[in-house]
Amino acid sequence: MSEELILRCEDSLEGIFTAIYDAFVYKNRMDGPYTDSIQIAVGEGGNLSLFAREISVATDTGKVYKTMRAIQTRLGFSVYDRLLCSLCHFADDRSTAVLGYLVRGFAKGLKVSEEFADPYVMRIVELSRKVYNEREKFYGFLRFRLIPDRKPHPAASAGDGGKGILWAEVEPKCNLIPIMTEHFSDRFPGEHFIIYDPVRKLAAVHEAYRSCVLVSGQEPVAERGEPDYMETLWKRYFAAIEITERRNGRCQRTLMPYWYRKHMTEFEKAD
Repeated sequence: MSEELILRCEDSLEGIFTAIYDAFVYKNRMDGPYTDSIQIAVGEGGNLSLFAREISVATDTGKVYKTMRAIQTRLGFSVYDRLLCSLCHFADDRSTAVLGYLVRGFAKGLKVSEEFADPYVMRIVELSRKVYNEREKFYGFLRFRLIPDRKPHPAASAGDGGKGILWAEVEPKCNLIPIMTEHFSDRFPGEHFIIYDPVRKLAAVHEAYRSCVLVSGQEPVAERGEPDYMETLWKRYFAAIEITERRNGRCQRTLMPYWYRKHMTEFEKAD
């Protein structure tokens, strides 16, 4: 029976990918068959097992890149996307589930995705489905507002979004910022925009015609000015389509729960 290990890493995608890399190093050094004896704990907390040995893992960008490339090369980008989405879930066991999936995937290849009787494979299906569903909702629920640029960007004269910066805040249950920014980059390539998650203090910063950059640990503040054209249009549209006599609050709350509405323009009260 292989040794029980707990690898504890920081609460970030980079930290988890580093821990997965180290987990395979320890796995390959073990004598005898591997029995899913390695767990990955994210952030601070107590020991997950009384007799397990706990090892702290320091984030290493080189190991992160190697782990990502290994998954993409050996299992494909669709599997990588599914595992990345699973790691963006908030469940405590997400990292261990991905590790268990990779142990089987690297041994069996792509056919592992069809083995739904395996608890690790099924857990990845559950985690990724939750994240996919929430991401699809926020694609439609995210609202940008315009922040006038007091210091025009050098590219402003070229007409590529120099009129200001588009700002949006979201507070999803899952960590959606790393996996939803590509959607908006493709649709607004010529705009400067920022999508910020105040709970996780994580922001996606997009400069016109460039790739998004993730910035963590900072708390940017967007000044609230006069409502711009789109903000006014959203509120007028929302008021115009309502049929007061047919209002169904329960149905509305089912389709759009209150926690989605916190940063939605049409639900903001006028000052």
